[in-house]
Order: sequence, then C-alpha cells, then structure tokens
Amino acid sequence: MYKAVVMAGGGKESLKSFINKNVTSKGAIPVLGRPMVSYVLESLKGAKNVDKILYIGDLDVLSSISIKVDYSLPDSGSLFSNLIKALEFFKDESQVLVLTSDIPLVKSYMIDEFLSRCDKSAVFCYSFVRKEDIERFFPNAHRTYVRVKEGYFNGGNLMVISPSHILPKKELLEKIISSRKNPFYLAKLFGISVIIRYIFGTVSISTLEDRATRILGGKAQAVLMEYPEISFDVDNQLQLEFVEEKLGKQAF
Repeated sequence: MYKAVVMAGGGKESLKSFINKNVTSKGAIPVLGRPMVSYVLESLKGAKNVDKILYIGDLDVLSSISIKVDYSLPDSGSLFSNLIKALEFFKDESQVLVLTSDIPLVKSYMIDEFLSRCDKSAVFCYSFVRKEDIERFFPNAHRTYVRVKEGYFNGGNLMVISPSHILPKKELLEKIISSRKNPFYLAKLFGISVIIRYIFGTVSISTLEDRATRILGGKAQAVLMEYPEISFDVDNQLQLEFVEEKLGKQAF
C-alpha cells in the first residue's frame, strides 16, 4: 500500500490564465461548484493501493471539502518546498505516490494501474502519455510534447518517489528544477551527446532512463500510460471548460 501526497499549493502565479483569480491556487478553482482538488482526493480515496493521504495546500480549501484526508500541511509557497516537506513527512516510506491537484479527470483505477506498473526497487517513477492518446481525448489540446526516438509524449502528473533516496539529493533536485531551461547546465548533467540526440529526436526512452538512473544513483523508471487524463492538468480557461463539460456528462 502507498502513502499519497496531493500537491495543492504553490501560490497564485498559476492562475493568470483563468477568469476566476479569487482563489489561492489552481486546486481551489471551482469545477462544477467544487474545488478542483476535491476530484483528485475522491479518486485517491477510491484507489485500492492507497491507504493514507497527505494534503499540502490551503487548509481553508481543505476544510470546505467533505472528503477527509489523513494528514494535512499548510502551503509553503512553492512547488519545490512543498515537495520536500512531503518527502520529509514520509521519510520512512520506501516509496510515496505524488500527484498534483489540477487533474480532476483522473480516476481511481488509473492511479492503481500506474502504481502496479512502478518497479518496487525504483527511486523515481514518472508517468507519460503518447501524443496520439491525448489528441484523441482532446483534439484541440495545446500541450507540450517531448520528441524522442519512440514518438511524441507528454509528461503525466503521477509519480512515485523514494524519500530516503531523494531527500539527500534535494540540492541537486532544486538545481535541476531551477535550471531546466538552461541548456548548458543540462548538457553538463546529462551529457552533450544525449542533449544533441534529444534536440534531433533520436534519443531513446531507455537512454534517458539510464542517464537519470546514473544521476540519481538509483533506478529511474519511465511508466507509459494509456490514460490521457493523468497528463491533462488544467492550465487555462479553455481546458477548465473542457473538464467541466466532461465531468458534467459523467454525472448523468
């Protein structure tokens, strides 16, 4: 059984593409009259492989939701600091499920399926979805795709992390996050040959896994999923309206 962390904080910076900015974070945005994060919590509650839930975010939002969690911590103001706080909270766990609060279409069985595909020995598992599956789901989606040898993919919002392995490397993790758009740092970290192959779309998923494993000092696993809902984080008003339409239809 897994402990799960819902990242529901991070401040108002992510709200600039929405009409309703009178909330504290994306997870608090109303979706059919409910905070967006409540849909994620509901699916976690129904997942067979999750036994405890930690919520990190606006505690006032949490108190307005009828779904109860096992633990809660206030928002630290940034995604990175919230993640570190969560890993420290579950520092004795071998693996922890981490997911964001802005994927209201995710379902319990998708979470269980992802967890079943994660290697128990991995220190980091990251979900990703094929471009074709996403565009069948939302033909007009303007998502960001990564081109590799096997095709085009979009990162998911489910991951499994080993707190005991990653916490000692938190400075490295922070540097990777802050320098993710710095090609010189990435070339130094991953190797110039990998970066060149990535630019031309010829690097393989297994090569990226191997290089990430070397950097982290433990097994890194890319977990291919066929459910576009796990990568469909709500980033703007158009996507919010699409989600409301989908959820509205599911209610009948």
